[in-house]
Amino acid sequence: MHRMKVKLTYLILFAVALCIMISCDNQYKRQKKAQHLYEEGVKLRSQRLSEEATKCFLEALSLMDNAETHDRASLQLRAQIKDNLGAMYNKHQMYEDALKMHLSAVDDYKLVHDSVGLMTAWRNSGRAAKSLGWYAQTKQFYDNAFQIATLLNNNAMINDLYLEIGRDYYMEIEDYPQAIDFVSKAIDGGLHGNDLDVANMTLGILYYYIDENDKAKPYLEKALQSERAGVRMSVYQTLYGIALNEENLEMAMDYEQLFLENMALAEKEHNNENIQRIKSESELKSQKTQLETMHRTKSLRLYLIIAVTLAGSLTILLVVRKKMTDSKIKSLEKELQMRDKVMLSSRVFVTAKKLGEHLTADALNFDLSDADWDDFISMTDLVYDGFSKRLLARFPKLTRNDLRICCLAKNGFSNQVISILLETQLESYYKRKMRIKQTKMELAEDARTFEEIINTI
Repeated sequence: MHRMKVKLTYLILFAVALCIMISCDNQYKRQKKAQHLYEEGVKLRSQRLSEEATKCFLEALSLMDNAETHDRASLQLRAQIKDNLGAMYNKHQMYEDALKMHLSAVDDYKLVHDSVGLMTAWRNSGRAAKSLGWYAQTKQFYDNAFQIATLLNNNAMINDLYLEIGRDYYMEIEDYPQAIDFVSKAIDGGLHGNDLDVANMTLGILYYYIDENDKAKPYLEKALQSERAGVRMSVYQTLYGIALNEENLEMAMDYEQLFLENMALAEKEHNNENIQRIKSESELKSQKTQLETMHRTKSLRLYLIIAVTLAGSLTILLVVRKKMTDSKIKSLEKELQMRDKVMLSSRVFVTAKKLGEHLTADALNFDLSDADWDDFISMTDLVYDGFSKRLLARFPKLTRNDLRICCLAKNGFSNQVISILLETQLESYYKRKMRIKQTKMELAEDARTFEEIINTI
């Protein structure tokens, strides 16, 4: 009897040990797979395949959460995944999600005492806060990163932070002297490549903002060496403004042409990135299709029977829908014609329409008064059933200048046209839209775009 009890005890201990071994093995496999997915995500991110990289990071983070391990290696990996995932969220304009992910990475890096990782996560938190327009937090996060970079004597990061604090904080709050000081320190510290081009462009724009055109020009000329069409486009836009201020119309026309050429190149670069993403998606879909072919074959007959049964009903439905659609299109065309007849009496509308059709020097040479803008808002109210009054009733914090932007968006004008009409940089217009949505409309949590919100009112 005693021997049986001993044997039973050994069997129980053996079973427990086996369960522990299996559990540890499963956790090890999950962590190893998460590490592989993280490395694959970093690789895809370097190839600008952001959507595929995001999928890898999300799957890796899910595996790490399920692993429930808290050793140094797992915490380090979890922090790296979160910080990279936050960068992907920021790229796709999911700014609040990005900030939460970066701050969570900060907490993990603190647990493993990783100063370099912590420094990078603080900087990325600053970038996300800047995208949200939360400038006090932006400065705080950048300062945290700067303190660590100084302790580590990391000159490369110090220079990057000088540039980003100057551009993302002081420039945004319109403290231009401080912005110039910080960006100048970044350049003096030894920036190179694209960072140097961006710094020269930023410094040129800052001097232009404080009407020191002679100081602005050398930096803008240096920035024109950039390989990125988007940087050159912004430089030519600023040089165009300087030429107009100096009443050098011939030079302004040259800069205008160069601005348009680089705008087209920047759009082409963006399209190439999209093509690369679409190509990768197509390859993934092709692989998935091959794996599913066998399963689809078995179900094909059933699908055919269902398709034949529904064919008659769908044909009738399509005929009815086509008649309704044709009727709606004709009605919409009449509405648009009536709208244009009314709105063409507005100087603002006519000017915007010309800019949208042909961006020429003649079209850019406009002068709109407050009375013109008031007339444009009145005409918009006439066409869109008191649009501005309904807008103000819902969002009373909107200013008169905010109403101009909302009415331009309601009339369907592009971001490029609206930024030119407002005589501001395109990037500044994007930020202004975001501030209206988040601060004036208090719709920071709303996933819709600014234009979608306007078109529902």
